[in-house]
Amino acid sequence: MRVSVSKIWLISFLAIFAVIYGLIVLWFVPTQPMVPIGCLIGTQDDLASGETGLLIRDNSALSDAAVVGSTPEVGDRVVELAGHPIYSFADWIRAHRELRNLEIGSGGTLEFGIDPTEDPNLGNLSAVEYPDHSRFVRVYFRRPGETEALVCFLPLIPQPASGVSMTLVWYVLQLFVVVIGGVAYWNRPFDQPVRTFFALSAVTLLAFVGGSHWWVIAASPFLVIVFAVSGALLPAVLLHFLMVYPFPSPVYRQSRELTLFSIYALPICGAVSFTVLISITWWLTQDQGVGPFAVTLERNASLLTAHLLPVLHVTIYFVLGLSVLYFAICVQRLARSYQVARNPLEKNQVKWILWAALFAVLPIAYTFYLAFFHHVRFALGAARLPMFLASLAFMLAYGIGIARYKLMLIDQIVSRGVWYYGSSIALGLVFSALISVGAVNALHQDLSIFGQTIPLILVFMTSILVLSWFRDTIQRTLDRNFFSEKYQLDKALQRMNRVVSDVLEPEAVSASLLDSCREVLQVDEAALYLRRKDLSEYRMLMSSGHANFPIQFTMSSEATESLTEHRVLQRVPQGTSPSQQLIRTLKAEVIHGLEIQDQLGGILVLGAKPNHASYSAEDVAFVIAMARITAIALHCATVQQDVSRLNQDLQLKSEKILDQERMLSSLHNELAALSETPVPRTQEEPFVRSGILGQSLAMQQVLETVRKVASSSSSVLIRGESGTGKELLAKAVHENSARRSGPMVSVHCAALSSTLLESELFGHVKGAFTDAREDKIGRFQMANGGTLFLDEIGDISLEVQVKLLRVLQERTFEPVGSDQTVAVDVRLVAATHQNLEQLIAEGKFREDLFYRLNVISMTLPPLRERKDDIFDLALNFLKTSSEKANKQVFRIQDDAFNILQNYNWPGNIRELQNVIERAVVLADGNAVRLEDIPEELIHPQQIAPRSQTPQAANSPNSAQVSVARKTVLTKEDEEQTLRSALESCSGNKAEAARLLGMPRSTFFSKLKKFGI
Repeated sequence: MRVSVSKIWLISFLAIFAVIYGLIVLWFVPTQPMVPIGCLIGTQDDLASGETGLLIRDNSALSDAAVVGSTPEVGDRVVELAGHPIYSFADWIRAHRELRNLEIGSGGTLEFGIDPTEDPNLGNLSAVEYPDHSRFVRVYFRRPGETEALVCFLPLIPQPASGVSMTLVWYVLQLFVVVIGGVAYWNRPFDQPVRTFFALSAVTLLAFVGGSHWWVIAASPFLVIVFAVSGALLPAVLLHFLMVYPFPSPVYRQSRELTLFSIYALPICGAVSFTVLISITWWLTQDQGVGPFAVTLERNASLLTAHLLPVLHVTIYFVLGLSVLYFAICVQRLARSYQVARNPLEKNQVKWILWAALFAVLPIAYTFYLAFFHHVRFALGAARLPMFLASLAFMLAYGIGIARYKLMLIDQIVSRGVWYYGSSIALGLVFSALISVGAVNALHQDLSIFGQTIPLILVFMTSILVLSWFRDTIQRTLDRNFFSEKYQLDKALQRMNRVVSDVLEPEAVSASLLDSCREVLQVDEAALYLRRKDLSEYRMLMSSGHANFPIQFTMSSEATESLTEHRVLQRVPQGTSPSQQLIRTLKAEVIHGLEIQDQLGGILVLGAKPNHASYSAEDVAFVIAMARITAIALHCATVQQDVSRLNQDLQLKSEKILDQERMLSSLHNELAALSETPVPRTQEEPFVRSGILGQSLAMQQVLETVRKVASSSSSVLIRGESGTGKELLAKAVHENSARRSGPMVSVHCAALSSTLLESELFGHVKGAFTDAREDKIGRFQMANGGTLFLDEIGDISLEVQVKLLRVLQERTFEPVGSDQTVAVDVRLVAATHQNLEQLIAEGKFREDLFYRLNVISMTLPPLRERKDDIFDLALNFLKTSSEKANKQVFRIQDDAFNILQNYNWPGNIRELQNVIERAVVLADGNAVRLEDIPEELIHPQQIAPRSQTPQAANSPNSAQVSVARKTVLTKEDEEQTLRSALESCSGNKAEAARLLGMPRSTFFSKLKKFGI
């Protein structure tokens, strides 16, 4: 946002003028002598009384003054002062203006004891001086109802020291506010609240310094006009500031010109009226020269001025009433701003200013009470103290807002070093001032002790030593406060140096950077983003603390240009530029661009500091230094990763060359050893897993056993808990045997009664039992030439066990109700989850049948003993469930997978399949989240593992071995999984590898394998 140069210089000139004006008033007031009586601007009632002269309103200063002649009283009218006729307050001011350059005429120097009012030879003197340099001026005044004027000589006294001291203290404090506002405005001229605050501080300085001594500076038309204009405009400027701070109000945004006109119209009218009336009265009271005509002209001009001054009196009270209304609106606006503040920082800023306004209500109300009901006390300075307290409250609020809550964002401009040196200089000035005051006081007063100066010197030496000790103590406190972070900074730099030297992983470098920033800067959250190649998208690499930043974002070209130019950007509450919008989008306070390979390659994002404290210039310098080190380290890590990847590729190619050499050597040896009649070689059939997933050591041993026994026709007994996949293992036995071209028939023995099971296994003829309306072929006969799988063999009755034993022995049987013997060629595979040895001991299972079945025994380990296979199983179930539910869910978040990995799985693979299917149904996006996992998995109850057979417990297949996870899906499914992961991570290979839970080297190898 551009701001005209003229506006910048205009407001800057206003502030400089205010500072110079304050110095002029502080010089003018103490050097202006005064007489110990007070008079005010005349009202319409005074004009209607018809009496000449100016009414005396106050004579309290006469109690401590030496009066020569009659003593004036309140109610008397002054008709002449120091030889100047007095018709109105303007003449009174003119006479005081002449007192600054008062010259004592010849014969005006008198000895002590001479009364000029009684000596007829001194009757023409308007001013006299005594040997002690005290000066007296002649005053003629008239008592009420009397026609003869009385004469007296009143001493010229200095202005009260208390009033001047109070103004000086206030001027120094307000000067600090003006300087702060000026520095902020000079650096951010586009910021409307800063601009208005700067103007407000300057106008406040003009109004208060002039208003504290208006009756004194009235002797100078320039000084009093400046005060009158600034006093009339001050309420309007304050309201203007509160209309745009902390952000523009809706009314102001909708109609800016109309709002400003409504605010400034009446105050400007009052300021113009003041200027015109004061200028006219000053012109009318000019010295017209000597002679009868000049005297007549001056008298008529004074009478005209007396008629103009009541108009000025009315204008003053009009402006005062307008100020009451404006202040009430300001308080209401502050309360509204506090309610609608956009963040805690703004809320705290407005809160302190609102408290100041509420505190100022009492002194300001008292001031207006004096103005309307005790206007004499008000006009003669009784309102100085309450207005000082009200202004001090606002200055304190501004100070707290600047120091603690980044009011005007001065922390971005003034560094900690400037604050440190400023505080040290202020401390030195206070120390010097104390010594100087003591020395001057001792010089002007007789402070010797019993006429000796040596004890006094000792007292001064002791005082200086004590003051020096206090100064050193305060200086050490300043040093601790301003340099307490140096040690932490050194530690952070040493840590980053170790990381750069020893670690070449981007994650480790990022973690060290973020931890260092959080430790040194005391920030709540931090994150590091990396830019995608040749794109404007940034993705989070690492976060620290309670980070609430987005995972990725897109940066506009304007924000990129601004960040490239400035490198460091801080939040500006009222900023509307693209870079400020980016900072708000990221919910950050500071962002820093990382230059990697001569371009913007990443962004460091820092959150708020405790209590929303501001970032100092030293904080920003630390961030810049750490970011540069990190950029170099990230570049080195990237180069190292590229080198490592090339090295791996070279190693793979070398291994392939060696394999090819070995194969060529083997072929050469075989060709040399070939006989004349070559023996035909049969190609080994590939092993069929039949849907069995997993690469754990336990499963590899089980599958190796299947490969060995599949070619035989011996019976197989498969043991294991429910849900471990016994039927799939039986299918694998069948698919890898010579009977794979024949049928595989499965029977769940536990689901049928004894009678039905016998009929199901062996078949029946028509009429064999009730409801046997036709012949039925049994499962044994169906499986002829193939494999019969009997699941839960431990649940069959003893009668069926006898017939089953005969079939196994003789390979023949008779259907139920038939005497015809049927011969079958069937391989029997049985499965059970029960302890058959215990059933034999209990007489529930035949021992001879057990030995017939247990020719080849295999035990499937439970899922809790093969957790390395959970990854493969979960991905497979995720794919099938997604297709079933017609959803695009292709990954499991890390926290959800950790729950799956750590769960005990009493229901084994079947329970895992149900959990994944349920999670897919509940998933809202393309990933299974922690919220989609059942509560009983997140907070599992203590469920005892199912009992195992002694063989299962002792089987080597049940051992749990951790190996790297590998996807054992088909090639097509594996390639689709890799592509889906890359699409989900926007092409970020490292992120895709973390998503699939595999090492990056493995992921890269698989990508190369499929040409992705």
